[in-house]
Amino acid sequence: MRFYLENYGCTLNQAQGEMIANSLISQGNQLVDDLKSADSVLLSTCVVIKHTEDRMLRRIEEIKKEGKEVVVSGCLTNIPSTDVRRIDFTYSRGRLPILKDGNLSVGIPIAEGCDGGCTFCISRIARGRLKSFSQNEILDNVREMVSKGAKEIRLTALDTGSYGNDISTTLPQLVEKIAQLEGDFSIRIGMMEPENASSIIDDLLKVMESDKVYKFLHIPFQSGDPMVLRKMGRQYKIEKFLEVAAKFRDAYPEGIMSTDVIVGFPYESVAGLRATADVIRKVKPEILNITRYSPRPGTAAYRWKVPPTNQTAQWSRILTDIHRDISERSLERFVGKELEVRAMEIGKNGTFIGRDKNYHPVILKTGKLGEVRKVKIVDSSDFYLIGKYRN
Repeated sequence: MRFYLENYGCTLNQAQGEMIANSLISQGNQLVDDLKSADSVLLSTCVVIKHTEDRMLRRIEEIKKEGKEVVVSGCLTNIPSTDVRRIDFTYSRGRLPILKDGNLSVGIPIAEGCDGGCTFCISRIARGRLKSFSQNEILDNVREMVSKGAKEIRLTALDTGSYGNDISTTLPQLVEKIAQLEGDFSIRIGMMEPENASSIIDDLLKVMESDKVYKFLHIPFQSGDPMVLRKMGRQYKIEKFLEVAAKFRDAYPEGIMSTDVIVGFPYESVAGLRATADVIRKVKPEILNITRYSPRPGTAAYRWKVPPTNQTAQWSRILTDIHRDISERSLERFVGKELEVRAMEIGKNGTFIGRDKNYHPVILKTGKLGEVRKVKIVDSSDFYLIGKYRN
């Protein structure tokens, strides 16, 4: 069978989609580069918001109209729905992701599921409770990917900070062992929730001292309003998030802080939005992911009254403008500096996109994929640096 892979959603979902594809390849099937030449399509789906779920359902119908068989994986297969036929696909989670030509970055799942109780989250329903993978299994996967040429290992889970809670180990212990492996590669630690991050942050910051670990921290705080956080079922106070963020900033002033917020959640007010904006201004995250709340059937918050759509859209624009200014100012400080940058992917118009030790994106006019070279930063934009190789 010739099959085509379409991957959507978070890094965990994409990594698991590649694992299923690799399992199909190991059974003698062929992965092709375009849909037209495929017999079947493996669609790795995301349903984080209703709009995305609808998009997945439309895509299934589009593929069927092309006369292709559709194999559905990911979160869509595990939520209550009358619009899609559930397709069970058994695969070994120990199988490796695919390392495609020209793609030096690979996601390695370290756990499935989540033990949180967020009232808005469908992923918890789709993925089940936390199940951490063994350190040996993860280390074997990393070794194999590095031996095949991977230069960036992205550790993925719904909450990487919870890793090991069910098997008597911790995320810092895992990262330390990965960093000790031989090979020329970097490690990016995926998203973690504030509650779990606060219990491991000191050990995690120490592990980040390794040259192999990006100085990158992704922790969503979702709202600066204590009342909204309680309604969301978030198991922390905003002060805990701020404490973790401050420790990271103190340890790595030039590191990248990434965070997420939800706007338009039930009971959110203008005062609540101001509180969220205040947190953003205080933390000054280099990356801010803004999601407009979408009620999901099966979640506790599904039938709660939400703010008007036009108001939510306005709030989203306000936070976007605040963050654009923060990002621009953060990147300006690197102009004139010299950084070591690895070219990681091909960008637009023949350019290359590289990453420095902090995971800053650097646009280069020329380059060689996988190569690390000294680069002088000659300019910056709202969200990336522009570099030039030293002669």
